[in-house]
Amino acid sequence: MKMRRKTMLVVMTLLLAYGLQVVYVKSLPSEQITILGYHHIVEDKDKEAYFKGNMWVNSLSSFEAQMKLLKEKGYHSVSLQDVYEWRMGRKELDEKSVVITFDDGFYSSIKYAQPILEKYGFQGSVFVIGSQIEANRSEYKPNKRQHATLADMQHTKKLSFYAHSFDLHHKDGGFRVHQLTKEALQIDTQKEASLVSTEFYAYPYGKYNPLIQEVLKQHGTKLAFGFNENRKASRQDDPYALPRFNVNAYTKLDVFYQMVSQ
Repeated sequence: MKMRRKTMLVVMTLLLAYGLQVVYVKSLPSEQITILGYHHIVEDKDKEAYFKGNMWVNSLSSFEAQMKLLKEKGYHSVSLQDVYEWRMGRKELDEKSVVITFDDGFYSSIKYAQPILEKYGFQGSVFVIGSQIEANRSEYKPNKRQHATLADMQHTKKLSFYAHSFDLHHKDGGFRVHQLTKEALQIDTQKEASLVSTEFYAYPYGKYNPLIQEVLKQHGTKLAFGFNENRKASRQDDPYALPRFNVNAYTKLDVFYQMVSQ
């Protein structure tokens, strides 16, 4: 009987030590963080009917599968303000932190992505093209890539809205950001600021140069994000050139998991 009690005591001690070790590992601060970048999301039937070959349009089922995987693996989302505090060395984020972003300001971010985010306890940030904000929208049209209205943005629980330029999202004859003067970039940024917060900014197509970076710094933008660098952001990265992963229609679930776990 004494031997059995000693054995049980040893087992309980080991289990307790293991449990404490797991808690400790999970709470380790991280020097890197995954920032995911999405665009348009539609129901599966609409993806098949209208956007079958479009890599920038993700099916709702694939998006939910990715969010479900994050939840099951113990990940949690953080805000862009959290990322700023972390980048500046004022806050620690653990290795299970992830950032979820959506480019262009599509209404689908509200209609489809937000309920999934809420379901799994996540939050996200939407980068809005100011010139594409719709004045009003009578009905949702699944075959169109409709943009949200300012009214839409006022009634969200899990999404925050930030800048994606006012009208730099063009690449006819080259990316517009590379074609404008500093003064023109300042005007574009000021127009965007009259509609949405420019506290955080995502460069259209992920393209930037020293001029736009200088404009954003002078404007008071805290962080600016690229796109398609497909690596984690680190504390050593330029705060006006933080990398994001490109999560598109061809991103398989195992590849997605590698993005957050690598």
